[in-house]
Amino acid sequence: MTAPGIPSEETGDALPLVDPIALRVLAEDVGPESAASFARDFVRIWPKRRDSLSAALGRNDYDAAHDAALSLRTSSTMVGAARLAGLACSLERHLRAEGTAAAARLLPQTVECGERTVAVLVADDGGSSPSA
Repeated sequence: MTAPGIPSEETGDALPLVDPIALRVLAEDVGPESAASFARDFVRIWPKRRDSLSAALGRNDYDAAHDAALSLRTSSTMVGAARLAGLACSLERHLRAEGTAAAARLLPQTVECGERTVAVLVADDGGSSPSA
């Protein structure tokens, strides 16, 4: 069972890269400027999140990998990056159930999805148009 607001692993590619409804909800909650700023920050911080996750998995550091996956899932969910949030959730599950080696197998797919997600957010002007 998946927690509300967290995409399930089974939905896979059926999830949108960026859910415009989530961006609208974020804009309603914190205001359009703050939502756009959060989306721009997500884009700006993506390389650090990607590299932190990759490094933690590469050195078999369970705690750092879990922190990186949790950070990625939370921020992705907030910005409406549904597919990336789902992959981060899967990473967390694999970490808990099977360890870092199992989670590392999801890294290429997660990185590719993250790059595509960032491209969509940049094309939408960093999320500055949450109503789009």
